[in-house]
Amino acid sequence: MANTYESKKAQALIGLLKRINQGEDLNSLCKEANLLVTNVDPKDIATARQNLIDEGYSAQLVQQLSATLMLMGIFEKQSVNPETLLPPNHILRLVMVEHDLIRCFLADLNDVVEAIQCTNQLSDVSSEFLKLAHIIEHLSAMKEHIDREEDVIFPYLRKHGWMNLCPAAQGEHLNIKTEIDNLVALIVSFNKVNLEEFKVRLITVTQRFLPTVLDHLFEEDNTLYPIVLGVIDDVKVWEKMKALCDQIGYCGVHL
Repeated sequence: MANTYESKKAQALIGLLKRINQGEDLNSLCKEANLLVTNVDPKDIATARQNLIDEGYSAQLVQQLSATLMLMGIFEKQSVNPETLLPPNHILRLVMVEHDLIRCFLADLNDVVEAIQCTNQLSDVSSEFLKLAHIIEHLSAMKEHIDREEDVIFPYLRKHGWMNLCPAAQGEHLNIKTEIDNLVALIVSFNKVNLEEFKVRLITVTQRFLPTVLDHLFEEDNTLYPIVLGVIDDVKVWEKMKALCDQIGYCGVHL
């Protein structure tokens, strides 16, 4: 059972999340949120989220409210990137490094799509097309990254009693995998469609894909994984997860 001090902190967070949902002015709520910064930790956040879900709030709504609270400054106390505090071979550090790598490929994807939109000629040996295919090949390796999260990290999170933190992330994973498949299909079908149709399909997919992935990575780095670090504090558990993830492989390492 949580002690009174921890309960008060969690209750304060629950109250703020509910008031955000009711549409109160975020500027005034932000001042209250900042007062909690020096006291709350990831476990408080997880407790507040779980309590709201237990009261009937949907997991998606709780995630949205938590993200809003985070943007108001609730995580500003983390002036040091938690990634740098973890051992180099810690699985969450590897996951966050992969997130940075994925962001690099997303930036490259955005650049090459803009270049293709401006060209009047494109073949499957053009530099722009080859670069696009190369980027999509690396992004396709994201599926292994997602598999490690869903098959290793999320089950351990559920085992520790936080089963409702994962459904929203898994829904986003499904959307991301679908869009990756769409990008791969575009490359495969390139010689079967005219250039203008290819451009339209490419921009349509990337306009959905880029913000979806960037928002997802931000949520995982700043909300989900700080919570995971807070609720799983057994070194042996992390070692077991690392061993399982090693079997799956890492994003882009073998390409």
